[in-house]
Amino acid sequence: MSNTVERVHESVRIERLETESVARLVLETNRTSLNVFHPSSVEALATAVESLSGDVDALVLHGEPVFSAGADLGEIERTPQEMRSAKIDTIAAASNRFIRSVRTFPAPVIAGVTGVAAGGGLGFVLASDLVYMHEDAVLNTGYARVGLTPDNAAPFFLVKTVGPYKARELFFDTDPITASEAVDLGLANECFDGPESAFLDRVTERAIEYADGPTETYARTKTLVDSVFDGRLDRHLEEERAAIKRMSDSDVFDEGLSAFLEDRQPEWE
Repeated sequence: MSNTVERVHESVRIERLETESVARLVLETNRTSLNVFHPSSVEALATAVESLSGDVDALVLHGEPVFSAGADLGEIERTPQEMRSAKIDTIAAASNRFIRSVRTFPAPVIAGVTGVAAGGGLGFVLASDLVYMHEDAVLNTGYARVGLTPDNAAPFFLVKTVGPYKARELFFDTDPITASEAVDLGLANECFDGPESAFLDRVTERAIEYADGPTETYARTKTLVDSVFDGRLDRHLEEERAAIKRMSDSDVFDEGLSAFLEDRQPEWE
């Protein structure tokens, strides 16, 4: 598909389809195969979504080489413990802005998931209007593995989708959720088989179908669906931010983070 590329950050680019009112917003990085994010890249994502508002009729979120494993835990580990809460709070603030921009975007926002969407990356997926996964992709909560509370509205959307009991299980048990399991749980609309190289084009084709539809109707429908939450998303995001900031200053997180990066089981007290 022919497109023009606009780079808005070293790790974020916008691809506009030349003949369609569709854009793809791509998070990319050469630093790690897990495509982790940083405050500046998440701020760039939010700015990009805000700039595209009213300018395209469908938006695809994608990550290269995988969707995203969340925040860069290696960078956080290198931060002195007494400064980690401030760093994580900065990431949370940027992520909250991005999630709000997705939920208020006046057109369908579609997550195309390849590889893994874990931690904060999972929250970005769940904040989208529609979720399509490659058959080999997985979702992963991951927070308990490092001793942190979840963020990026993952609890909010999980509870709304699977109920509180299953949501607790998914957060307590950090085993990956396969694409087919995600569809069965209602966390994804569809999983696509075939080569991963063709996946993004297939997702984009779906986006074009939506872009050719009644965009204003979709926008108002998004507002109606979200009105069921009655403003609770904003309150939830701030409560998440406070909780993760508290936990990031704890010995629990210090041990969990060290164990994760050293590829060993944490020794919880």
